[in-house]
Amino acid sequence: MWVENPGVWWATPLLLALPPLCALFLVRGYRITPDAILVLRPGWTTRLPRAGLLFAEAAPDAMRGSIRLCGNGGFFAFTGLFWNRTLGRHRAFVTDPARTVVLRYAPRTVVISPADPAVFVSELRQSSRKEEVGF
Repeated sequence: MWVENPGVWWATPLLLALPPLCALFLVRGYRITPDAILVLRPGWTTRLPRAGLLFAEAAPDAMRGSIRLCGNGGFFAFTGLFWNRTLGRHRAFVTDPARTVVLRYAPRTVVISPADPAVFVSELRQSSRKEEVGF
């Protein structure tokens, strides 16, 4: 009977709250604007400024071997701070680790996963030339 194991009482609400809590931080998509790359979330948008962006490159599996320092390690998305030997410490907003784009800023690195990384980088470069913003 459940009464005999008091650990079940506190663990059950925690396990039931985990999926909705993680769903709050999922990534719905990305949008390029003249001054930012927007990471679309369920209730808000995370803004990655284009000012200071050194380069962007499609890099499949860029997060391979990453160690999670803080954040969500794959429940709906990979979000938070991670580290691996290739990228060092990086922030991730990734839904598909096989389709990643690495954004390099002078002080930091960000990894995202648009549906088509090559097209995303191309559109980012084209809009940079049109707007004269970014890299």
